Amino acid sequence: MELRSALAKVEDLVVLYVMAENQVNEKTRRFIDELGLRGRVRFLVDPGSATMDALGIRLLSPEQIEAGVPHPATYVLDREGVIRFVDVRSDYHVWIASEIVAAAIHQLP
Repeated sequence: MELRSALAKVEDLVVLYVMAENQVNEKTRRFIDELGLRGRVRFLVDPGSATMDALGIRLLSPEQIEAGVPHPATYVLDREGVIRFVDVRSDYHVWIASEIVAAAIHQLP
């Protein structure tokens, strides 16, 4: 199941993508535009990786290309900003199953 399709009818869903400064570029913006997600995806640039540090998800011993990059993490928050679901991974090659994220979103109060 593609997560975009599974959540297309969730009208007030917004995806906040937290990125290190070195990750934000025109290629990233073009990718979101090509998927037609500009209205649903917001980018938060994290200067100095302060938010990533506060959440404890910054890579501790990154290779040079990974400097300032977090562990892959998915958070689901309700309308009041309460965290209802968290998934943090250490392996970039293993993504969370879209069904798990969709279920977490559909269980929001």
